[in-house]
Amino acid sequence: MERRRNPLGAAVGNVTERIAVIISDFAMYLFKIILFAVNRIILFFIQILRIVSGTVSIAMIHLKKVMANLIPKRSATGLNQQLIYAGVEMTAEEVVSITLVYSVVVAVVAYLVSIILEAPLVISLIAVFAAICSVWALPFVLLSILTTNRTNAVEDTLPDVLAMVAQNMKAGMTSYNALWSAARPEFGPLAVEIQDVAKATLTGIPLTDAMIAMTNHVKSVKLPRSIRLIVQGMKSGGDLPAVLQAITMDMRRESGLKKQMAAETNGHAIFILFAIMIGSPLLFAVSYQFIMIFSGMMAKLNVVDLAKKAPQSMIQISPLAVTPEFFQFYALGILLLSGFFGAIMIGIIRTGDPVSGVSSIPAFVVIPLIIFYVMKTVLAMFFSNIITF
Repeated sequence: MERRRNPLGAAVGNVTERIAVIISDFAMYLFKIILFAVNRIILFFIQILRIVSGTVSIAMIHLKKVMANLIPKRSATGLNQQLIYAGVEMTAEEVVSITLVYSVVVAVVAYLVSIILEAPLVISLIAVFAAICSVWALPFVLLSILTTNRTNAVEDTLPDVLAMVAQNMKAGMTSYNALWSAARPEFGPLAVEIQDVAKATLTGIPLTDAMIAMTNHVKSVKLPRSIRLIVQGMKSGGDLPAVLQAITMDMRRESGLKKQMAAETNGHAIFILFAIMIGSPLLFAVSYQFIMIFSGMMAKLNVVDLAKKAPQSMIQISPLAVTPEFFQFYALGILLLSGFFGAIMIGIIRTGDPVSGVSSIPAFVVIPLIIFYVMKTVLAMFFSNIITF
């Protein structure tokens, strides 16, 4: 019996091995097909991006010439000055052309996405309008942020630069050499401006004129005042190192007062931060859950039929006027608006400049939404184990 069973077991083993080999080959072949398809899809999108990029480049060449004639000179001058303040090496025509092209691209993408999601026509038009407005607002917001950051970097390093210039002049250096030796890389944008001043003097421009021209490249109040005092000291032949040291002491004293004011307003900023980040999402999540519970109770009790059966009762029973879907939409809108204006308000409280709070808007918008959805899910799981309909 055992000799008869061995050939049968061997045959079954061979069949099993063949099936395993066939399945393995089929899986490998299927994996190669999927990999080939993914590769082709990626190449297709890369080719589309190349076509779009080439189209944008060609359009940019012609748009620059068109925009140079369409943009008012006053607007072009103001935008060019803003680009200089931000340290961006572009012209107003280039910025407007790029913004125009990308506004069209983003508007088309927003419209296609709304069609794919089968949104109503009104929602599609709102999405397109919001996309265009966002693209046009983005360059100005970025320029404001870059200008503020560059101005703060210059004003933070200006006292150290002036103190170094004063020490170099006390050591016997000329004004030019003392200024050139203070142009160190760790001083950031101010060092670049000082190097530009030194290069301008090599072309024959007087040092005082080059220093005055430097004030047109930075949107600062402290820098023009300091440069004006330095130029007056150089022209009058006074004790320039003493003047620079006095300016340095005043700037450091002012910086200390600003830090003290920022520390005193931390309590207000923390209160606003807590209210926006934690308080509002938690309250909205609890309210949403209560609306869900009462809506379920009203649906279970069939309030409409109860109201018809007792029309003369002193207590009128009616369904909730607010649906969970409407309240969720309302909560999301309030969280978005409160996050936006909360970031701006904290920027005003801490620095006095609303632009300084723009960089915090993404965190003030995203984090409350995440906390809202997390708390909504947790509360739904908690009440589902207590209340059942």
